[in-house]
Amino acid sequence: MQACVIGAGVIGCAVALELRRRGFAVTVIDKNGDAGHGSTSSSCGIVRRFYSQPGMIAMAHEGWHIWAEWRSFVGDIEGELIEFPRPGMVFIPPRLDESVLATAGEMQRLGIKAHVLSHAEAKARFPFLDLSSFYPATPVDDPRFFEPSERQLEGVVWEEDAGYVVFPALAAQNLRQAATRAGVEFRFHQQVTAIEAGATQRFELRLASGAALTTDVVVNVAGPHSAIVNRMAGVTLPLETRPLRREVHAQANPLFERGVSLPIVGDLDGGIYFRPESRGRDIIVGSTDPQCDVLEFVDDPDAIDRSITQLYRQRQSLRLMKRMPSVTMGRPRGVADLYDVTVQDWYPIVDRTDLPGYYVCIGTSGSSFKTAPVLGMLTAQIVEACESGRDTDASPLPFELPRIGCTVNTQFLSRHRGKLQTTATVIG
Repeated sequence: MQACVIGAGVIGCAVALELRRRGFAVTVIDKNGDAGHGSTSSSCGIVRRFYSQPGMIAMAHEGWHIWAEWRSFVGDIEGELIEFPRPGMVFIPPRLDESVLATAGEMQRLGIKAHVLSHAEAKARFPFLDLSSFYPATPVDDPRFFEPSERQLEGVVWEEDAGYVVFPALAAQNLRQAATRAGVEFRFHQQVTAIEAGATQRFELRLASGAALTTDVVVNVAGPHSAIVNRMAGVTLPLETRPLRREVHAQANPLFERGVSLPIVGDLDGGIYFRPESRGRDIIVGSTDPQCDVLEFVDDPDAIDRSITQLYRQRQSLRLMKRMPSVTMGRPRGVADLYDVTVQDWYPIVDRTDLPGYYVCIGTSGSSFKTAPVLGMLTAQIVEACESGRDTDASPLPFELPRIGCTVNTQFLSRHRGKLQTTATVIG
């Protein structure tokens, strides 16, 4: 059976590889020149397991094991493989409330090295962090922004072996190599312009080059272009995805010269996340989208301004300097790109659709890099099941995670799930 995957980011390449492993003849279409040259290239590549949904904790933990065993997962491929340093991650919630403690408890139940640290314990372990409470975050032009906080954090959650992939685009290229070796065809510099009913197969995809491709199955993994691809196919989902412009900025890491290791930090209290970069010489900092910041959705993902701006630089860097006072403002450095966001809850949509043969793995919101190999497996299993006659709406698939030894109900990723109760934030 023929399958066409639209999108060669890290998730699209993972989907293609897993479909091929299940016997599909797979073609991948991407308008860029190589795998991972879209939004994957601007990912922070953070691999953490702190999630509000238990099913996502489990999937992220399965993903962690795959990244840790990457050579075994991709097999014998030529060239450089990704690096996966694991400096640990500090989660700074506004409060150590029941939901945070429940998440930490679920992580511990799955065998994740997660610890709830008191304020005093966190201060002793991470003396370079100011553990004042800044919640709720305020705009940098608010008169209160620079006022010292008289409130202290109750504590933090320490995920001691969380990590990050150093060069996220390389992960997609490793998967592309593995998929190519398995028999997947990649067509780069090709853009889908129309999806129509085929004469001999379900679909005919029209390309900007004038060529056409016929296929039995289409999988939309187009990232920020996912809503456009859905419209081409005439597919409407109960949940909406939109491209969101984001910036990540860099500052020098003051701990580097002292030989002190910097962990990843997910600062929900202060409205940022940050991690080491350039082998620890720098810090890159992004936003967790506190309510005071206006989200920058765009209508045309091909018309994005990729210039970094003073607005993003100031609010992310100054929030970083509040949390880590030894940081100083350096010259402007950073990237601007798009995330594919499920507007209602920022969780992916991994499902069949009402159009037979058309599937989606979309709305990955800039935080699904860590689960890319797992989402590839799930998507391929859904496609295989539906194409074999199973109605996964009526009979959802139990999704086995062999590396951690558990099975999850993935209806929380269904198009029919409704709005999930989540933090609606991105952490890398």
